[in-house]
Parts: sequence; structure tokens; C-alpha cells
Amino acid sequence: MDTKAIKTKDLKNRIDDFLVIDVRGEGYYLIDHIKNAINIESTKRIGYIAKEHSDKKILLYCHHGITAKYMSDELKAMGFDNVYYVDGSFSELVKQGIEIVYYNKE
Repeated sequence: MDTKAIKTKDLKNRIDDFLVIDVRGEGYYLIDHIKNAINIESTKRIGYIAKEHSDKKILLYCHHGITAKYMSDELKAMGFDNVYYVDGSFSELVKQGIEIVYYNKE
């Protein structure tokens, strides 16, 4: 499957080009996530989003890039060409200076 990977080092200046989806569990999303990302763990639901926003590029990310690639492969097999995934870890995104929203305990 020829899915579209985006390296973490190449993402900082391109993040606004995407509708960003965090595919990690909700608990992890609530702790920290890319600013403006939405949390969806279901390939089927992401497919609906990709179909509704066919004019936009959809970017999936997870802890280490494995789940995001797997889901991207599934969506590609379903016929979606506007889905990309982050080829790298969440901690690499943080190191690259991607804006992250953190849970505030106050």
C-alpha cells in the first residue's frame, strides 16, 4: 500500500495544511495533543471525516507512528487519497516544536 508519510522534521511549517487527527486513546489525547487536533480512534469515523472534507488533507498521528500508518493504509485501501500519517513519534513532534496543548491541573 502506497500511503503518504510526513516526517516529523518536515511537519512544523506544514501543520496548518492539514486537518489533524489524533488516533491515540482519549486519555492520552486529554493529557496532551497537537493544537487544533481532534481525537478519533475509529478508521470508519475517520473515513467519514475524509469524505466530508475531501478538499482537505487529513493527517493522522499516534504514539510512535505505527497505528497511524496502519489506519492510513486501511483508509487508502478504502479509496481515500487525502490521508497522510506522521512517520515518527509524538515525542519527536514535541521536539520539532509543533504546538502542543497540555492538560492543566488547575
